[in-house]
Amino acid sequence: MKKALIYSFLLIAFSWTVYYGLTALWKDFFSQGGAPMMLLKSAYMLFPMLVALVLQAVGRERPSSTGLLRFRLSWTYLAGIGCVIATVLLAIPLSALAPGVSMHYGAEQFISINGLEGAAAESVSAQLQALPAPMLLLSTVLSGVLAGCTINALFAFGEEYGWRNYMVSALRGESFLKAALVIGLVWGIWHAPLVLAGHNYPQHPVAGVAMMCVFCILAGIVELYFTLMTGSVFIAAVIHGNINAMAAMVVMFVIGGNDLTVGLTGLGGFLAFALVILALWLYDRRSGRNIMTSPVEC
Repeated sequence: MKKALIYSFLLIAFSWTVYYGLTALWKDFFSQGGAPMMLLKSAYMLFPMLVALVLQAVGRERPSSTGLLRFRLSWTYLAGIGCVIATVLLAIPLSALAPGVSMHYGAEQFISINGLEGAAAESVSAQLQALPAPMLLLSTVLSGVLAGCTINALFAFGEEYGWRNYMVSALRGESFLKAALVIGLVWGIWHAPLVLAGHNYPQHPVAGVAMMCVFCILAGIVELYFTLMTGSVFIAAVIHGNINAMAAMVVMFVIGGNDLTVGLTGLGGFLAFALVILALWLYDRRSGRNIMTSPVEC
């Protein structure tokens, strides 16, 4: 546990210092948003791996010492991706349960929650209106899986090297739930500078920090389960990549509410994750794996 806490403190201190240092030093450059901010966000995703590698080098540990850097291609990758798709599809009707929210196919909600304006808003609106709802749903899922298993998974690995590799190894022997809560909470707090800058919760950046912590705990439970099932961090990177690729899909099919109530990172998404986690828990019990009720072993 001590090792995990040291890593968490150093990672957050380093990440926040670099982020706020760069955005303060080149304020005009990053205030433009667009490509400069996207580049910084992409680099930010690599910090968990960078700090973990430095600590491993200082401690004279080999990267492979965690035991989770083994690539094992199996059916569980399909199961992990299936869990993401199920969560996204469940989040659509569950988001519509919130007061003032209803299922609706259109671009309005997507544009509003993502803060799009001008030409960007017009372009997205035209693209969404060009496809009927079933085709849009199918194409978004397929393109999401493609991106989630390739470029998104590559960048997600930068984070997962820290979360579901170094941190999991550091929490070996702790209960599954404790490990998931610790990793998820640190993961959420680490996101704070991005959330406060309008990422994920542009309408409620301050409340969004707490919401991001809850989201990271829920998503982290799913990722931790499959990581321990396969003994590999790579499946967590694939699941993480697919979540990033398909998260915006939910708000294409609902209208009303806001970024706290709808979407994969809103209350609707939280309920969807809870149902998927319940299904995993039931499977875990019936299969006799007992991953969720046993100490973390890797």
